[in-house]
Amino acid sequence: MFTYMGLPPSDSPYGYLRKRLDRLGIDTSHFTSGRRYGTPSTPRTALVEAVAASRSLAGVLRTLGLGNNGTARARVKRDIETYGLSMDHFTGQGHGRGTRSPNRKPATEILRRLDTGASRTKTAQLRRALDDLGVPHVCAKCGTGDTWRGRRLVLEIDHIDGDRLDNRRENLRYLCPSCHSQTQTLSKPRQVAQ
Repeated sequence: MFTYMGLPPSDSPYGYLRKRLDRLGIDTSHFTSGRRYGTPSTPRTALVEAVAASRSLAGVLRTLGLGNNGTARARVKRDIETYGLSMDHFTGQGHGRGTRSPNRKPATEILRRLDTGASRTKTAQLRRALDDLGVPHVCAKCGTGDTWRGRRLVLEIDHIDGDRLDNRRENLRYLCPSCHSQTQTLSKPRQVAQ
């Protein structure tokens, strides 16, 4: 096809041509034996053994001696689908399911006054710490829960005194977005302590 168009095969933009043919509605399935990406690059026997011996796609890559990068993952996953191999036994990161991270900070370490100049605590950590203490997901002002008109409502965490470094339990509360927008401390510029 490139020769017909007067283009040298080594310098031709294959991807561009493929997109143009797709846009024009020209069938190209006969170019690559019905597969868009050509023939599988991994031998079937090696792939069958690697899939059977592994619990994850990363394990398959290790068994085959391939790097764990996006290109290799996409290629191996495509080959697994082409050969019709089952990945039902893959657990992925499931080996850690139900256990807590050894790096997880306890609520007492998160809910404290931070030193001046320290970076803010992430909202996800504050939420988890409040959940660990059993703080109900209810707006402290109007009593709205975490659902509104049948849809999920994300309650915001408000620092009562406006100091974003003061993460003590008595300075934090859940507020609905409506009540939070009415507070004096919402989006208050960070003040430098004297």
